[in-house]
Amino acid sequence: MGPSKKLSLVVASIFLVGGLLLSLGCTSNNLPLIPSDPHPSDGASGQPRSLTLRWSGGDPDPELCYYDLYFGNTTPPPLKEVNLLERHCEIVDLDTNTTYYWMIMAQDEQGDTAAGPIWSFTTARGDSYEPNDCFNSAYGPLVFGAVYESWIWDWEDYYDFYYFIPDTSGIVKIDLYNLPADYNLFLFNERQEGIGYSMRYGNIPESISYHVIESDIYYVGVFQYGPADSTDSYLLKVDYIQGRDSYEPNDSFDEAYGPLDFDMTYQSWISTPYDVDIYYFVPPIEGRIVIDLYTLPANYDLALHDSSYNRIALSENEGTESEQIEFDVSASETYYVAVYSYEGYDAFDSYYLAVHYSEALQSWGLMFGEKKLRID
Repeated sequence: MGPSKKLSLVVASIFLVGGLLLSLGCTSNNLPLIPSDPHPSDGASGQPRSLTLRWSGGDPDPELCYYDLYFGNTTPPPLKEVNLLERHCEIVDLDTNTTYYWMIMAQDEQGDTAAGPIWSFTTARGDSYEPNDCFNSAYGPLVFGAVYESWIWDWEDYYDFYYFIPDTSGIVKIDLYNLPADYNLFLFNERQEGIGYSMRYGNIPESISYHVIESDIYYVGVFQYGPADSTDSYLLKVDYIQGRDSYEPNDSFDEAYGPLDFDMTYQSWISTPYDVDIYYFVPPIEGRIVIDLYTLPANYDLALHDSSYNRIALSENEGTESEQIEFDVSASETYYVAVYSYEGYDAFDSYYLAVHYSEALQSWGLMFGEKKLRID
C-alpha cells in the first residue's frame, strides 16, 4: 500500500471516530441559565400572606431543566421544593410583617447546576381582626369613634365583617375611607339582613348613616368589588352623628310614634334612603286640621292615612319646598302621618313637623315663636 492510501485511511478513521463520538453525545454541555427576574421583586414590601413565586430561567441546550427552591425567614434559606419543572411555586400561610429569603438552583439533565442570587421580600403588617370573613367570626364590638385599620388580602379574603352594639338609640355614621382599591360598605341587622349600603365606584370613600336601636347588634361588611390591594390598608370608623331622634323606630304603622301634641313642633331626621317616619294623632274635636312639613334638607313628601292605613291625602311638592295637607277629621279617630324621601336624604339635617287646627292657622303663624319645640 502506498503512502497516499495510508493517509486516506487515517483521515477516514478520524472522521469515523469523530462521528461516532458525536453520535454518542460526547460533546461539551452548556450550563443552565442563571435564574433571574424574581417576582416579587427583590426587596419588595407589603406582600400578601399567600403568593406565587416566579422567575426566569431555562437551558441553552435542548434538554429539560429542573429547579430547587430554597425558602425561609433565615439566610441562606433552607431547601423547600425539589425538581420543579415549572418556573413558579405557590407559597401560602406566611407570617405577617416578616422578611422571607429565597433562591433558585437550576439543574439540567447532565447534572450541571446554576444558582441564582438570594432574593427577599417582606409581608404586610398584621391584620389582628382576622379571621373575620363571615358573620359568625365578625370582629367586635367596635368602639364608637375609634379608627380601625385593616387589609383586604386577596380574593379569598373577599369579606371583612365587624359588629357593634349601640349603647343608645340614634343615628350612626359608618365611614370607610383611605381605600387602596374599589371596596364597598354594607350594614346588616342582627338577623343578618341588609339594611344599608354604599357602593361608589373606584376608591372613593364609602359612608352609611342609619338610625340604630339601643342594645341591638349591627354588622358592618367591607367587600372588595375589584382586585384587592394587599399592600395598603383601609380605615373604618363608626360614630354617632346625633342621638336625639327618640321617635324611632317608627318605620311602620304598628310602630308609629304618637299621639302627636297639637301644641308641639317635632324635629326629626330621615337617616337612610329607606327610612319612613310614621306618626299618629287623635283629634279631640272634629274640624279641619293642617299638617305642615318644612325646613326640608331634601325632597321629602307628606302623606295622611286613616285608621285602616288607607292613604287619604298627599303632598308631594318638588325639591325642598315645604309640604302641607289640609283635611277634615273626625273626633277621636286615629290618623297616621308619613314622612318619607322622594329623592335624596340628609341624615345630618332635620325636618320639622306640626299638626294644628285650621281655625287657628293665622294665630299659629303669628305665635310660632312662642310654640313649644320638641327635640327628643
